[in-house]
Order: sequence, then C-alpha cells, then structure tokens
Amino acid sequence: CFTSLVLAHRYKEAKEAFQTDRYKPVNPSTTCKPDAEAVYMVFDVLPRENPAHIIGQLFLAKGDGQAEDRLLYEESVFLQTSQDSGFIEFSRPTAGWVSGEYKLKIHIGEKVTEASQLGTLRFRITASK
Repeated sequence: CFTSLVLAHRYKEAKEAFQTDRYKPVNPSTTCKPDAEAVYMVFDVLPRENPAHIIGQLFLAKGDGQAEDRLLYEESVFLQTSQDSGFIEFSRPTAGWVSGEYKLKIHIGEKVTEASQLGTLRFRITASK
C-alpha cells in the first residue's frame, strides 16, 4: 500500500507533471522538541482502484510516569483514486507534548480494527536544552 512513509516536522506541496498534488516531508526526523506545533506523517501510496481512508492513532508509549500505550487521539485522511500522496497532521496535544516515546498506529479502512493495522511508526519528544 505505502511506497514511502516518513515522520517530519513539516511538509511541502508540489505539483506533479499531471497536476496532481505531491507531498514531501520537510526535516524528516524521529525526534522532536516539546514546543513542536505538530508532527506530520507524510506518505506515498501505490495506485488503487478504490478510494482509501488512512487512519493514524497517536499513542504515548512511555513518558514521565504516564500510563503506557495511552491513546491520545486519532486523525484520518481520505484519498481519492487520483491521489497517490498525502499527509496526516498530529497537532500538539492540548496538555502539550510530554517528553517520552510516542507511536503512531497506521490503519487503512473506514474504522480501526485488528485487521486494518498496516504498521507502526515511533518517535520521541525530548526536552529542550
């Protein structure tokens, strides 16, 4: 399904030869600072015959005495068959980023099930120096 899947601080949009939008990661990284406004999951997918829902679930895996693997929230994007690139923005949680390890569970489909999970990406929030 995915040909590229990257976590980044930002993304940029470009037009391809056929005037389709292509999203590219800016400052790809698996480490961010607590003042980051958002973390972006930027991806390319294989051509498909049907539209696709991509869902990302943001978890705090380990951090500052918090419960492990705590679901913070989920975001999704709907891709038309003509779209082969996209991104999901994970904004800073209301209470702020806690220093620690985070994970994004990636699903395809209209709802999250055990069978819909395609993979997991991990990143860290580290204290500013």
